Amino acid sequence: MAILEAKSVWVAVRRPGFLFSSWPWRATAYLLSSTPVGLAGLIAILTAFAVGGALTVVLVGVPFLVAALLSGIPMGVIERRRLGMVGHHALRAPHEDPREPGIVPWFRQRIGEAASWRELAYTLVFVTVLWPLDLLAVVFALTVPVGLMATPYMLAAYGGGESTMALKQWAVTSYPQAWALAALGLLLLPVAAYALTLVAGVRADAARRLLT
Repeated sequence: MAILEAKSVWVAVRRPGFLFSSWPWRATAYLLSSTPVGLAGLIAILTAFAVGGALTVVLVGVPFLVAALLSGIPMGVIERRRLGMVGHHALRAPHEDPREPGIVPWFRQRIGEAASWRELAYTLVFVTVLWPLDLLAVVFALTVPVGLMATPYMLAAYGGGESTMALKQWAVTSYPQAWALAALGLLLLPVAAYALTLVAGVRADAARRLLT
């Protein structure tokens, strides 16, 4: 079976063609896509709580507070779809259909389900902690190799061919030094690819356990 056909991160990273497959890109995209989703979720929840809290006295704010409490349900839908990026396809929502039609039976059903509260817990952690960690993982993993690979350019463009700082840490005063650091950066790229894929795999497994 080709590496592109691997069904999960954990199968993919053990195969020799991993670095030439779509998996490193998919894992990086999964981690990076946390940022817009997490930011949008954070803004929506804070807005719902703020408006709901301010208008609760006149009861108009109650629907906003209810929406905030149920925010885990739409976030769960989005996150289960995002899990498809790292191999978790066709995940079933953990909710049962209400026995009666209408918004009130639906609301009672959702409020009484443990799955709704798990989704809310995941959502609150995701919008406050997880998406910044996902973003930091990508930035940290790629900054070092890409920064080192850019050393010859930095020496030529900004150091006049005489001196520059690699990653703002090491003085580089010659092109042999600069190209040596660039070669080191190139060697570190596969390490970054494996690291990001493993981080994405751990994140995805944790999300799957909470959201399905």
